[in-house]
Amino acid sequence: MRLQSARLVAAVAELGSLDHMNQFRSMLPRLADLYDRFVTGSVDNFFHGFPNRLRSHDSVTFKFYSGVESWLSFVPAVEWDYYAQKVGQTVLLCDRPRKRFWEQLHDVLNEALGVKVLRSEFGCDIVRFVRPAAGSRIPDLFGQSASINHYLEVKTVNHSQDERESWYREDNPTHSEKMPKPLKTKIKSSYLEAVDQLRSPNDAASARKIVLLVLNPDYYFDPADIPVADVVYSYLATIEQPHFPIHCHIYS
Repeated sequence: MRLQSARLVAAVAELGSLDHMNQFRSMLPRLADLYDRFVTGSVDNFFHGFPNRLRSHDSVTFKFYSGVESWLSFVPAVEWDYYAQKVGQTVLLCDRPRKRFWEQLHDVLNEALGVKVLRSEFGCDIVRFVRPAAGSRIPDLFGQSASINHYLEVKTVNHSQDERESWYREDNPTHSEKMPKPLKTKIKSSYLEAVDQLRSPNDAASARKIVLLVLNPDYYFDPADIPVADVVYSYLATIEQPHFPIHCHIYS
């Protein structure tokens, strides 16, 4: 009797697991494809246990990766294998000592947002990842609409090291209502690097050139009376150069 009960419990658990995996594959098909390509048993593998982290559809984690899935859906089918391999190169790059974990993988996922920007905001019917030559500094993406070529470079500015380490200690960084100077410096440096990359293609002069800035601001940067985005956009207006517009996505 006990053996039969144990088998029944195991069967129910297996059915529940299969149902969850079916939901995972149907709701997040491109993330599921990346999972199937690259998952291993290593705890340093980003996709190890990934579906289980998404069991609750009401969780912040599930909502975050649902957003990522929507970006991935814009990657053209002919570009998917190339892009998937870019993701695959970062799957095992887990930076535990600095508490940054799979930050590099998420930087690559942000490139899919660049594809979405080109297709949905600039009407590019053709979008492809620019294949780098050895030693070259080129933009991430090329797009083509009916009348003009586009180049887009994605730059991600992540949390400061102090912010990351504060998550694992009791004391917190000093609250700041003003935009921290190190953040300004990092944003400006990333922007100027992107401008240089966007100038590199042979047809850059006649193409539309876009910088997509993806920003993970520190939590202690918290203006009292206005949104963080307003402060960020005000600063971006002071560094933005003609012909190199900044599109900014801010993680909240």
